[in-house]
Amino acid sequence: MPCDDVTEVLRIELDPDDRVRAYELSKRTCGRAVGERSLLAEWTAGRAATEVLAADIDAFLQALAPTDEAEEFLVLKHFFALRMGLAVLVGREPGGATDPCAVASLAHGPEGIELIAHLRVEVLTEQIRSCGRCGKGCGTRRPAATAHQ
Repeated sequence: MPCDDVTEVLRIELDPDDRVRAYELSKRTCGRAVGERSLLAEWTAGRAATEVLAADIDAFLQALAPTDEAEEFLVLKHFFALRMGLAVLVGREPGGATDPCAVASLAHGPEGIELIAHLRVEVLTEQIRSCGRCGKGCGTRRPAATAHQ
């Protein structure tokens, strides 16, 4: 029987220079990974939080080169989840209990900061749907040859 709670848990570690050291995205109820636990680990490693927040979606997808729609969906889900968490960490979003990215815990020490947050999946899904990169905002894309012309 499927669970009604589809909340996801995001854990982000930043080093003292606010660079991404690690992150994980998993289901709150069962702890299972969303795709892979750290699908974008190679892309995020050492990037400044502000760099991830400012990343262009097209350039990001070109760098990751997902091979099919399912992989693209998961890559974008991780991308937007990271951006939601980082926006809270840098003070661009509040992170309250009823916000799309709700802080569950925040710890800091000489090695950096660790955020654990609960993400509302419907918000992530809507961001993916509306990022269509074609200007339509509907989740569809033009063929690569005509995109953004």
